[in-house]
Amino acid sequence: MTEQRKEMLGSIFRLSKNFFETMKQPNKFGTDSLLYSSEIHTLEMIGKYPGITVTELADRQGISKSALPKIVHKLIQKNLIYRYQETGNKKNILLELTDKGRIAVQHHFEFHETFDSGIMKKINSLAPEEYLFLNDILQELEQYIDHMKQQE
Repeated sequence: MTEQRKEMLGSIFRLSKNFFETMKQPNKFGTDSLLYSSEIHTLEMIGKYPGITVTELADRQGISKSALPKIVHKLIQKNLIYRYQETGNKKNILLELTDKGRIAVQHHFEFHETFDSGIMKKINSLAPEEYLFLNDILQELEQYIDHMKQQE
């Protein structure tokens, strides 16, 4: 492998690492509470589906039902969501955002608009053939990584 190709591979690894480190960093999202990725994405889902149950939330997020109570408890303590019982069905516990939770979701949306727009600006500057070439390479790399994960 030539030095240039090794450097390109290094750039891909650094880009991936930097992206995921950036996304993992807790942020206040317009509130007085630090919110981790799992928390803000849980808030986002509750905001999208007001009155969602923990079971539905777990299904929609693709995580186990046992992982959610800890996150839900933290979000209640931070006054970002509240829980209540469904009328006529005391068994179902429903979740909704508080005003503070809605602020956090809005700020998260704005964060992504800003973050994503910087990336889209670069992508939009590509000539059509450059875009298609880059898109093909990224899709092939994604397929390769998916294939390698299945080999484990």
